[in-house]
This record gives sequence, structure tokens and C-alpha cells, in this order.
Amino acid sequence: MPRKIPVFELCSELEQELIRQQLCADTLKRYRKILKEFSVFGGECVYSQSLGTEFLIQKFKVDGGISITDEHSRTEPYYFKCIRLLAEYYNFGIIHIRNDFEGEIIWPDGFRACTEAYFEALVDDGLSYGYINRSKKVIRDLILFLDDKKVHEPQYISAGHNDAFIKSYYYLSPKGLASKLCVLRRYYRFLYLNQYIQIHLAEKLPHACINGRMKIPTFWDCEEIEKIKSSAERVSPSGKRAYAMILLASELGLRIGDIRNLKLADIDWSQKKLSIIQCKTKKSLVLPLTEEVGWALIDYIKEGRPVTDSPNVFVKHRPPYDAFPVNSTMNHILSAVLNKAGIPSKNKNYGWHTFRRSLATKLLQSEVEMSAISEILGHSDPDMAGRYYIKIDTQALKKCMLDLEVMDYVGK
Repeated sequence: MPRKIPVFELCSELEQELIRQQLCADTLKRYRKILKEFSVFGGECVYSQSLGTEFLIQKFKVDGGISITDEHSRTEPYYFKCIRLLAEYYNFGIIHIRNDFEGEIIWPDGFRACTEAYFEALVDDGLSYGYINRSKKVIRDLILFLDDKKVHEPQYISAGHNDAFIKSYYYLSPKGLASKLCVLRRYYRFLYLNQYIQIHLAEKLPHACINGRMKIPTFWDCEEIEKIKSSAERVSPSGKRAYAMILLASELGLRIGDIRNLKLADIDWSQKKLSIIQCKTKKSLVLPLTEEVGWALIDYIKEGRPVTDSPNVFVKHRPPYDAFPVNSTMNHILSAVLNKAGIPSKNKNYGWHTFRRSLATKLLQSEVEMSAISEILGHSDPDMAGRYYIKIDTQALKKCMLDLEVMDYVGK
């Protein structure tokens, strides 16, 4: 059963949590105003998620309804987000304001044992941090949805609840929906096999219709890569860091997760090589340290890297100068360089992985064997390069085009 707490007391707890997370004064002021309104609305009533929904309906009914004009557009998002934060804090004892916020979700009593056991099983199976983190978000949304339906234990989940929850993802692309369904299917299968639920809900989930990759993956040609490199200034500490990271991605094809987790001990200066355990595949990878990459790393470590006890090569340049969190995408570092290079990143699937695709394309066009490309890129599956990167080798694709037989039907 969920805990019983008056609305005004829960609002006070959330306010203290927002203060603890050091929100800016303006944002905190907005949330305080909403929490005060909700406290007056709920008073000493016991909190429930449905009460928050009633508050939002009443609020915007008085104000003329939910608006798509500028009349309420600045305030509406804060109201919806604040009430959702309240539901998250009530159910999980934690809120997520920043992308780099690290905290442990406290699952509600009815779902705690099964969900903690599920994530322990994912860790034991060697699933990546990214997959586990995405799974937590989906299951968190599921439990919030079920709480609104007054379902507080897994055995009371019905196929109807399941269908209604999936419909809440109507805005997603087929691929995005398939990702959510994959998480739910695995979670429900675990619950069923371990007798937390009696209905095999995994079998009742629909399948998203995905007809393969519809778009050719983005990549940069050699000229664009050189333009990006030259745009990364090498004077400031952050510029030296960005340049070294870009070289590791473009010259060696390292994933951003492996660059972020690169340790000083991974570099063998005498043998001029890098030896890492890949974050994604958990397999070892040894790559030669080229002159350009080596000198860029030396320049950053000696002249740009703050004095710190962190074992990581790349660290934050603000106190306490520790390593980047494991869920940091480092996109802000790349975006600054791309903007300077005049390469638009908005509405384009450009990111750190684009360097990896670009290197694969370059190797394909140089007629390097597929197996060698997979070895260089550290693929767990040797056939990965053939199945994926051949799609972006447009020069090779053009060679595969068949000449059309031209027939003169006019005279017939």
C-alpha cells in the first residue's frame, strides 16, 4: 500500500528537495508558487496522483482551458512538470531535474522487491548502463501510470492497463515505441517467470512495425573532418580537451563512452598503443596510438588537464575536477566545435558516433576488408560492418546500380 501523507506536507518535502538540488532562484520561485497553490487546493487531504490531475483540470478550467497561444504557454509547462515531480517524489523518493543527476530510485513498496530483483538480474546478465538506465525510465513511467489507476502491486496489472499505458506512447516513432516495448516485454517476462504476476503480459504486448532503417546514416567526408579538427582551438584547457577527444573519435573510431572512461593507465606510451575494455561490448580492444593522437593527449594532460586524483584522462574543468558521470553524452563539447566549424547540428543526426561512421566509410572506400574494419572498430559481431556501414558507402552503392534497358515504345 502507498504511504499516506497530507498534500501540504508532501509539497513541503518536495520544496526542500528542490532547494537541495540547487535550482536557480527564478525556477525555484515558480515551483514554490505552484506548490503553494496545490497545498491550498489539497489542504490536509491525503495526496494521490488523481488529486494532482484534478488540480490541473481545475486550474486551467478557471484560466480558460489549456492554451496553445502565448496566454498561458509560459506557465503551463511548469504546472504540469511540478505536479509530475510531486508524483515522482511521492512514488520513488527522488526527482530528476538535470541529465547528470545521479541518485538511486526507491521503488514503491508494492513494486520494490520485484523491480530491484529485476535490475539485479540485468546487471548479472551484463547489460549496459545505457540499457539499464533507459529501462528504469520506462518502468518508472509504468508505475506512475499504474499509481494513477490505483494499481499498487504487480499482480493487479491487467491487459487493459497494459494497452492503456502503451497508448500513452502514441507520439513515438515506430523505432522509439519498439524500444519501450522491448523493455516492457523483458520486465513482464521476468515478473511472470518469478511468479510476481499470474498473467503472461509479455505475450499480450503488440509488436511495433519497423521496416528496417529508413534513412541513410549521417557521416562526414574527409574535408569536413579536417574542418572540424581545425575548428577545435588548442589554446585553452577546454579546447585542448575537445581536440584530443575529437582525434580519438575520428582517427581511432572510439565510442564516446570509451573516450569518457579512458584511463591514464590505458595508455602505453612506450608501445604507442591504447588498451581498453569497451563499455558496450565488454571486450578488450587494442589500438595503435598515432602521432597526431598521441601529441594531442600529451598536450592536454600536461598543459590542459586540471590537477586531480581522478584516474580518467578527461575530467571536468570545474571543482572538484572529477570524471564525467557515466550518463553524460559530452554533446556540449562537440556542439561548440561544430558551431565554430559552421556545421549545423540541429535537425541532423550528428554526434560523436558520426566520427565512427565516417571512419568506417573511409575504410570501406579504401577497400579495407569488412572483417578488418570490424576488428578496428571493436565490434562484437564481425559481420556488423557489412550489415550497417555499407549503407553509407554511397560510392560502392552506385557501383551496384543496374543499367536500365531503354526501349523505344513510341514506334510500337
